[in-house]
Amino acid sequence: MYHMKTIVPVEDNIMLPQCMYYLKNPNNNLKIDEVELNISDQVMRFLKNSPNKTMIELEQRQTQLLQKLDVLYDRIKTISTLCKLDVQPKIATRKSELILEPEEIVVVLDPKILPSFLGLFLKRSPNLHVTWHIHSSVSTEDSFKIKDFFKNKPDLSFNNLNANKIAVLKNRTNLRLIFKNVSASAELRMSSLDVPLVGIVNILRFLCLLYPTVIQYDQNDYFVDNLLDQCHLLEKTSGKQMEDIITQIFFQCKGWVYKNELSIVDVAAFIIIQMKGVVKAVPKTWYNKCEKTFM
Repeated sequence: MYHMKTIVPVEDNIMLPQCMYYLKNPNNNLKIDEVELNISDQVMRFLKNSPNKTMIELEQRQTQLLQKLDVLYDRIKTISTLCKLDVQPKIATRKSELILEPEEIVVVLDPKILPSFLGLFLKRSPNLHVTWHIHSSVSTEDSFKIKDFFKNKPDLSFNNLNANKIAVLKNRTNLRLIFKNVSASAELRMSSLDVPLVGIVNILRFLCLLYPTVIQYDQNDYFVDNLLDQCHLLEKTSGKQMEDIITQIFFQCKGWVYKNELSIVDVAAFIIIQMKGVVKAVPKTWYNKCEKTFM
């Protein structure tokens, strides 16, 4: 439109750019090995090449620690080879602990429990004698039953012995029975400071361990302990649940409850069944045999 004077003469053709921004191709200066590096290796190389020398120091420390671990491993391996001995495995044997007879044992019983089973212990344990006391909480009717029980069994009571026999019994263990109306289970104490044994089953366990020749009780037999636990559960249970427990106790009962021979399980079951008043729920032949044996 307007003719302008040439200011700067340009003879060459000007090449106009095809793109707005020109970037250098980063792959042109990479070697083949660098292309194959993964991201973590590239990061490590970048950190090493950076002016911060922390990564280099960490790598040197790691190398030193690994060398020390190798030295320790070699030492342990050498010591283990020198310490190889023919060590025979030790077989653990459990020794039966003897329970010393105490001077006095106190048993607190419910007045409904008449200790007829004690006749077995008195026959085979000459160092044991029985005394009994009735607490004021016991009703008159139950008191008469207790007195009649010991009156019909003079050998079971120390109270009826004369003065001449008392002198002979000074060194014996005194089993003191206290009949008392209590809400809790029966208890056995050897001292007012000791923790009591609670429950008929646990009291029988103690007496059988104290006098092992009276009633068979193998404390290492888990089947016996399982049956005794069922008896203890029966003592704590009431209502319809007792039938299920009785069924489990007498599941394999033929003559006696366990192994067809008299054991601590029969004594515990007989006492608790009498106390609960569920005689009809147990085998009649078994109950009659227990009555003849204990009564």
